[in-house]
Amino acid sequence: MHRHFLRLLMGSRVWLVAGFLLLPPAFSAQVPTEDEGWRPPYEYPYPDALVPEVYAARRSQLLRYLGPHSLLVVFAAEPKVRTGDVLYPYRQSSWLWYLTGVSEPDAALLLSPKGVELGGRRLQELLGIPERNPLRERWNGARMGPAEAEHLLRLPVLPRPQFDSLLQHLLPELDTLYVVAYPTPGLRLPLSGRVLFAERLEREWARERFPQLVLRQGFPPLTRMRAAKDTHELRLLRRALTITGEALVSLWRQARPGMGEWELQALLEAEMRRLGADGTAFPTILASGPNACILHYTDARRRIHQGELVLVDCGAEYAGYAADITRTFPISGHFTPEQRALYQAVLEAQDSAIAACRPGVPFRLPHWKAVAVLQKRLYELGILSDTSDIRRYFPHSTSHHLGLDVHDVGPLDTLRPGFVITVEPGVYIPPGSPCEQRWWGIGIRIEDVVLITDSGAELLSAALPRRAEELERLLRADPRAVPKAR
Repeated sequence: MHRHFLRLLMGSRVWLVAGFLLLPPAFSAQVPTEDEGWRPPYEYPYPDALVPEVYAARRSQLLRYLGPHSLLVVFAAEPKVRTGDVLYPYRQSSWLWYLTGVSEPDAALLLSPKGVELGGRRLQELLGIPERNPLRERWNGARMGPAEAEHLLRLPVLPRPQFDSLLQHLLPELDTLYVVAYPTPGLRLPLSGRVLFAERLEREWARERFPQLVLRQGFPPLTRMRAAKDTHELRLLRRALTITGEALVSLWRQARPGMGEWELQALLEAEMRRLGADGTAFPTILASGPNACILHYTDARRRIHQGELVLVDCGAEYAGYAADITRTFPISGHFTPEQRALYQAVLEAQDSAIAACRPGVPFRLPHWKAVAVLQKRLYELGILSDTSDIRRYFPHSTSHHLGLDVHDVGPLDTLRPGFVITVEPGVYIPPGSPCEQRWWGIGIRIEDVVLITDSGAELLSAALPRRAEELERLLRADPRAVPKAR
């Protein structure tokens, strides 16, 4: 690389020695320099996250799938505006998280099989991250800068402007550039109604300037890697599921008729945080009575009445990994005959679907098994007069992948060892449905998490009760006697 370009990358500060950041022997993020003033001390926010060697092994594996003149780049998620100058809580792109553990916005990762010559070293991986800004940190707290990233993640780092300049310099030498995902895939213009798609605009830009370059979005080998969970990921998933289960048990101990949906949601989410969750993996669904017939009801504004069911679809997020469990329970401590009949039908459908989970079978097989049971049982109960009309009362699929995203990425053709999937059949009978009125307003879903193993499946959420008599026993018990999920 030409010397003048190295000077451009380095600017006025010395960042690289033999391709790596030079850190003083007694490096500490807490010691301010004279020109920067005081900075809040930086601490990595996920002390139980994976060790740097795990991320490094993933990047090394991914490099083997890239062609010699190709390059893969992964961008951080962009902060999202809630209103005015108020942002939503930041959540990193799961792609960048999976490969680095970086939790900061405005970061980017570059992977190059051929390598990038920098400071006398040829580097196959390079992270770009903004420099720390003391003034902003006085307002928003300490951020990971290049020095902290190098020190904590053991990954070559450049300040983001220099990273971007380097990337532009590399494009003429490539035949293929993979952009795993665009931070903002599209933007709808409100006056004209036009939609600007990032992938199309970037492809047009690249075609004009670099005619030899093929720009592709996504990278299938990375999707396959994320789908098969390793032992490190399973540890974090198990912890997220345990927290979720314990929070649900705590909720059952306190739930009473007359409480508001909002009260139960507050109790549930506070307990998740108390148990160590970073937050919820998705907006909690806490729906009572007829609200349980709304699949993604998140308003939580209704008061719960005697004799009603409460459907809770929730999941803790722990070190980036999501839980996803649903339980439906009677607020009064016991099921009515109609509620019990439908609950038993859904439970039987779930048992049949779980039994179908094994490597080598179609991904949709658990769903087909659940549908067959519900068609039979709803017909026997007189709710269905035609079994082909099952989607009226069971309108969603039974399974999805679970991992860094609650609806995680992964193939949908065949179940394979390492896949973690949900099994969540349900029945929802809104008021006014073409069946006897005694069934109206009942919504039931039971959701658990299954790991596909080499020889079958493991129910990862098995510690949490799901059978009707178990729930009733817990709900009627002295609160001091209710055991915690393990």
